[in-house]
Amino acid sequence: MKKGTKIGWLLIALSVVLCVWVIVSQSSEANYTTDDGFELSDDRTTLVHYSGAGGAITVPDGVTTIAEGAFQGNTSVTSVTFPSSVTTMGTGVFAGCSNLTSVSLGSVTSIPERTFYNCSSLESVTIPSTVTSIGAAAFYGTGISGITIPASVTSIASDAFEMCSNLTNIAVASGNGTYSSYDGCLYNASGTRLLLVPEGKSSVSFPSSCTTIASGAFNGCENISSLTIPSTISTIESDAFSYSGIETITIPASVTSIGSQSDWVPNTIYGYEGSAAETYANTNNIPFVALGTSSGEENNNNNNGGSTTTNSGNTSGTTTNSGSTTDSGSTDSGSTDSGSTSSSGSTGTVSSGSSGTTLGGGSSTSGGASGSGGGHTLDSTPSTADGDIDPRYVLCGAIFIGGVVMVMNSRRKKAVYASAKKDDYLES
Repeated sequence: MKKGTKIGWLLIALSVVLCVWVIVSQSSEANYTTDDGFELSDDRTTLVHYSGAGGAITVPDGVTTIAEGAFQGNTSVTSVTFPSSVTTMGTGVFAGCSNLTSVSLGSVTSIPERTFYNCSSLESVTIPSTVTSIGAAAFYGTGISGITIPASVTSIASDAFEMCSNLTNIAVASGNGTYSSYDGCLYNASGTRLLLVPEGKSSVSFPSSCTTIASGAFNGCENISSLTIPSTISTIESDAFSYSGIETITIPASVTSIGSQSDWVPNTIYGYEGSAAETYANTNNIPFVALGTSSGEENNNNNNGGSTTTNSGNTSGTTTNSGSTTDSGSTDSGSTDSGSTSSSGSTGTVSSGSSGTTLGGGSSTSGGASGSGGGHTLDSTPSTADGDIDPRYVLCGAIFIGGVVMVMNSRRKKAVYASAKKDDYLES
């Protein structure tokens, strides 16, 4: 019994010693801070946090990883330069850095979700040729006006550029096998699917290769009020126009499939009798103006192989393809432009990401384009606190409990033994 008690107390003491060791080791881990405010891991390869004076800063050479939320919420930093040694970033590294205006990303291989979330002053970002993916809400709420996607990128989240109201141009470098660009918009590699129209654009023209307007393509495009779809288009996917500002739209008879559109009810749909446009308008109680019969429109479009330019601004009527006359009597010849697209490469796929969907060239996505599944609501800067428990604490706890159990059990046995001895004495 005494032996059990001693072992129990020994285990309790051991657990206390181990807890002290864990606390001391944790306080020393990732706690080397340079004079200019860079908190680095013991081996100096991970930037854990920055607490310096701000302004234009350069991350120390030799750092390979930027930890999750390393600069999060820092409003004193105006520009950041990574050395070429940096290859990895955690999520939300610059989230909420409202005064950040430019960043050089070193040799990172991905731009994770919410990297520049709510960096409202961010105007310039050069994506290095080492990047292969751009995560959900990576540039959400930034002030960028243009972005170039390098040939290495194979995955872009559908809401990567959400709430970028100044963004008017997305350019894709030649040689990209998944994406291409035309008139500042993002397409699949072969140019057959319009994937994303930047929210800052006020007009759009289509390449002659385009046949599909993908889900979420015009999501958040509030500056485009009138749109004329060219006769090359045959499919308008679900939620292609959701949360857009398009009020009048002209849909040719070539469009045979129109998916449901949440949070989008145009003032008028112009189209042709017996077409999918008329069916959609009638089904959704939207005013429909017939421009003629479907057969007549198809014949008229035999020689119309160019792209069609959309127009912004409120109009009394609408703009139609190649000189078709609207009820208001105005005509628009459009602009014919055969355009050029990058090599077809792989057509890509549409897959589910950790948040939202990934833009690609395969089958259509379902539902809205945004990972949040709805409209554009500017959320607060996300929290990146790590709630994981160090497993060493679990071990300490287990040893402590084991020791307590042994002590209690030993005392219980001692009490039982003493009671039995007392009973024997009384009986004698």
